[in-house]
Amino acid sequence: MTKIATKKLEFEFQDQIKKNYPLSKNSWFGVGGNASTFYSPQNKKDLKTFLKNFKFKKIITIGSGSNILFKDSGFKGLVIKLGKEFSKIEVSNSSIVAGAAALKNKVSDFAKKKGIGEFEFLSAIPGNIGGGIIMNSGCFGSEISDIVEQITIMDYAGNEKILKRNKINFQYRESGLPENYIVLEVLFRKTKKMLNSTIEEKIQNIKNEKKTSQPSGIRTGGSTFKNPINNKKAWELIKQYGCDKISFGRAKFSQHHCNFIDNTDLASSKDIQKLIKETQKIVQKNSGIKLELEIIIA
Repeated sequence: MTKIATKKLEFEFQDQIKKNYPLSKNSWFGVGGNASTFYSPQNKKDLKTFLKNFKFKKIITIGSGSNILFKDSGFKGLVIKLGKEFSKIEVSNSSIVAGAAALKNKVSDFAKKKGIGEFEFLSAIPGNIGGGIIMNSGCFGSEISDIVEQITIMDYAGNEKILKRNKINFQYRESGLPENYIVLEVLFRKTKKMLNSTIEEKIQNIKNEKKTSQPSGIRTGGSTFKNPINNKKAWELIKQYGCDKISFGRAKFSQHHCNFIDNTDLASSKDIQKLIKETQKIVQKNSGIKLELEIIIA
């Protein structure tokens, strides 16, 4: 591409690109350094054009920031956050279609209004649908992979394709999708029709259970560690070996649920990472179990 063409493209995208953007604005933890380049495309066409013409050594795609911890040093590369056009939710041939930037609770509300069941659990999970696909979000016995028919993705080279459910290696809290895939849209499978009142009752039961079992009103990133397969839950291991009492600077676990980090006091990212590593070290030393992260550190 010529310098003139590059300058023209840079001008076209100037409203969507920010330099040295503070990532603390896009993390529920409320901490983190700056992104070298922060890009928020408004539609698929813009995203494709951008990726095909601008190259970066490091790229990460984020959603609402509900489960990501940015380092104090920031991200030396491109951070992509999909814009409003990717938040659409609609019904197509009796199936719900949601853009990757649509919040999970909004999808649950939409399904309720349409009398479509099996989306109730999404009401209790923070963040957007795209991130939910990447980590196969779930709670109280349900996972997003249970209701997916197919997804539309774009790789970092700007190539778009559709993946059917049977081509996605969903497992507990992971999808197996390559890191260079950006989820654009999700087509959910047809699920059973239900009375709005029945759906609302299920949603309220789920929310009540969440309120009882998980902390609220704090700065956190959701569950810190995945639950080990065929073993005690992560919070049980944390508590058993006294890690729930550990703190580094202002970094500490929630007193309500010790698999959640309470960052209300705005600890540094460095201290939060120290808390995480020390907990992993102690649990592994005493139980032989390596606690795997559920949050993302970038």
